[in-house]
Amino acid sequence: MKKIVIIGGTNHDIFAYAHHSIKLNDSNPGYLLDSYGGVGRNIAENLARLDLNPMLITAIGKDDIGKKIIKAGSKTGIDFEVIETVKTPSYLAVLDHNKDMFVSIAAMDEIENISVEQIKEKELFIKQADLLVLDTNFNQNVLSYIFDIATAPIYVEAISTKKAQKIKTHYHKIHTLKMNLIEAMSLSGLDCKTSKDIERLGEYFYNLGVKEVYITQGKKGAYVFNGLKHQFSKARNVSVLNTTGAGDAFFAGIIYAKINQLNPFACGMAASIITLDVEEAVSSAMNQKQLIETIKEYQL
Repeated sequence: MKKIVIIGGTNHDIFAYAHHSIKLNDSNPGYLLDSYGGVGRNIAENLARLDLNPMLITAIGKDDIGKKIIKAGSKTGIDFEVIETVKTPSYLAVLDHNKDMFVSIAAMDEIENISVEQIKEKELFIKQADLLVLDTNFNQNVLSYIFDIATAPIYVEAISTKKAQKIKTHYHKIHTLKMNLIEAMSLSGLDCKTSKDIERLGEYFYNLGVKEVYITQGKKGAYVFNGLKHQFSKARNVSVLNTTGAGDAFFAGIIYAKINQLNPFACGMAASIITLDVEEAVSSAMNQKQLIETIKEYQL
C-alpha cells in the first residue's frame, strides 16, 4: 500500500446553525454543534475511513479536546505525528438557514506559529511519503521548506483566498491543486462568468506547472483540467445538512481514486455527496462500499 502523508490543520469545530434568514447586528435563533475538523484532519479521516491508513502531521494542543481528537482519529485509522501546542486550534462557522456557510472564524494562530525547526523533526516521514497532501494552514516558511524537501507528488488544498497566497511561488512543484472558484479567481487575478472562463482558469494554473487543476463550484458542480481535456461535472440534487467538509471529502475522493486507479472525478463527487448529508465535517458513513454505491446511484 502506498504511504500517504498529510500535513495540515486540526481544529475543534463549532457550527452555529440559524433557524431562519440571518439578521446582522441581531440575535438569531438557532443551535450549536461541535465536532472535530481541520482541512488536513478531515482529509485524513476520510482516507482512513476508505482504508488507506494515512499519516497526519499536524499541530494539536495539550488540552482535553486535543486528546479526544487524537483518540478518536487513531481509532478511525489515522496515524498521528503531532507537533504539540498549548491549545488546539478552533474553527467557528455560522451557517444560514440553507445550511451554507454565512461566515466563519479560524482561530489558527497555534499552527501558524509552528517553526521550520519543529517541522524538521518530521522530515523523515515527509521523505518517506509516496503521496504528500498539504493544506495551507502552516506558515510560508514551513510550507516552502516542505516543498523543498518533498520527493513525492504533492497534492494541495488551497483552503481560502488568504492562505492560498502562500503557494503562488510553488506551482511548478504541485501535482494536483484543488480550489473553489473564489480561490481560483483570487490566485489568478482572472474573472469568471462562463464555462470558457473556467477553462482559462484551468489553463492558467496548468501553464504555471500544476499537472492537474480541480475547481469546485458549489451547487454548480466541479471542473478539472489535466492538460489534455477540460471536464465539467454538474452537482447532483442532494439533501444538504452542512457544506463544511464537502470540499475536503471531494479531495479525499480524488486521492482515493488515484491510489486505486479509479475515476477521480466520480470518487470526488461521490465523497462530497456522502458528506453533505451530515452535520459534521466528516461522515461516519464514509467507506469504500458506500463510495462505490453512491457513484452508481448518482451515475457519476
